[in-house]
Amino acid sequence: MIYLKCGDRMKKILKIIGIIFVVIYCLIAITLTVCLLNYNDYNITVLGDKTLIIVKDDALLPSYQKGDLVIVRKNPNYEVATGDKIFFYDEAEAQVTVNLGTVVSKTNVTKEETTYTVNGDYPISSEYLIGKTETSQVFHKLGTVLSVLESRFGFLFLIIFPILVLFIYEIFVVIKEIKSPDEE
Repeated sequence: MIYLKCGDRMKKILKIIGIIFVVIYCLIAITLTVCLLNYNDYNITVLGDKTLIIVKDDALLPSYQKGDLVIVRKNPNYEVATGDKIFFYDEAEAQVTVNLGTVVSKTNVTKEETTYTVNGDYPISSEYLIGKTETSQVFHKLGTVLSVLESRFGFLFLIIFPILVLFIYEIFVVIKEIKSPDEE
């Protein structure tokens, strides 16, 4: 009788742990899917006025380390002034990268368009401005985790494959239920 009570208690604990695991997994899957669905043209997640920048190399040293996740708030053009450090999309190379620079001068072209001169003589349009470093938050090493999750293989093995296994298991259970005789 005592063994039966301990067994029931253990089943309840395991069921609660299983439910917690499923809830955490679902939250991660939904968050990851939202991040991937909100990629912009440069394959960077943009959620409203926040941009999630994953530091993938040492190009942003010494301010940001490889593996950092930087959440940058988009600043209106009037908030950016000479001397501000900004994040911007750099199209100078064949591949678009995120770069960090200091605004040397600012020219208002129209009411909505501003051209910034960054790092001496490099002009960029306000459409390539991500935001100021002052309005950003840094989460060390979280960028590495998000980078793995957002990769093709990370999404495949952490989201698609487990869902596929659960789907096949449910089909197996339904077929087993159909084949088994009624126990009524």
